[in-house]
Amino acid sequence: MSFGIAMSIRAGIGVAPGGAIAVAAYMFVPLTIGQCSALFNAFCVLVQVIITRRPTLRHLLQLPLAYVFGLMLDFFYDRLDLLLLTFWHSLFFLTLGMIIFSLGIRTIVGANIILAPPDGLAKTIGDIFGWPMSKSKLAFDMVATTVAAMITLIIASNAFMVVSVGTVVCAIFTGPLIGLYTKLLPFLDTEKTKDAKPSSTISH
Repeated sequence: MSFGIAMSIRAGIGVAPGGAIAVAAYMFVPLTIGQCSALFNAFCVLVQVIITRRPTLRHLLQLPLAYVFGLMLDFFYDRLDLLLLTFWHSLFFLTLGMIIFSLGIRTIVGANIILAPPDGLAKTIGDIFGWPMSKSKLAFDMVATTVAAMITLIIASNAFMVVSVGTVVCAIFTGPLIGLYTKLLPFLDTEKTKDAKPSSTISH
């Protein structure tokens, strides 16, 4: 997932909504993009704990995930050197990155242990309002995109430094891609895989 997101950021035509705030902050603070991402993810965990009023193991396990994700994001971001001659080159790498990080998201969800912190926060908000994950994720992405645009607008007088055509592409196609992986790669869903295994009990 970190490799795909690093590639989509390097494409330079807008980032996925979930990472927009971290990328916007990265442009104006003396931290790496991975550190900004880790701090934003930790903030998402903190908000989850405040909303639910009690930390759970699933909340706390998101913190090491956020830390490792930040390290991996820095690793790939620093080493990716994309050839971006035209807009179509950028769109190609953005799409390739989206295909990769969508698979990463689906793999994490299928493991059924923890969610990435932004997704965990979206789910927590959805649970409070009785929204399905699709609706709460859309609401979260809209707020994150708006906040990122406001950050760059206030500091650099440019709302489109982070939010651009790539943001729209990711917002439209990430969900369907995850749904496609669900159909094509059912073994990623560990709970269903367990349920599908035949019982080893011998009847007498």
